[in-house]
Amino acid sequence: MSVPSSSLLSDGQAWLDAYRRRIEELRGRAELAQAEIAALTATAASPDGAVRATVDSTGALTGLVFGPAADGLGRGALADLVVATTTSAAAEVSRRATAALGPLLEQR
Repeated sequence: MSVPSSSLLSDGQAWLDAYRRRIEELRGRAELAQAEIAALTATAASPDGAVRATVDSTGALTGLVFGPAADGLGRGALADLVVATTTSAAAEVSRRATAALGPLLEQR
């Protein structure tokens, strides 16, 4: 049985060191992306300005404003408009979260 040469051990150590650096870099980038996503919010407005809804990174409604056009709507129509506008804001948060993950996923 032969003893590994010092250059082989050196090459293996260099590879391992580079691998560890890469893992740490990816971990740091993942933490940044996670923080960016957690801080996301989005606001959407209905086309007529009757409703403006803001959601957080989870899609939870965090703000709701009714404009003057809301006064002329019935309860059912207003409720539907709130749901649609909130859904639009949540879709925007989702798009931004996907964009924040893009660079991380491209670096596989």
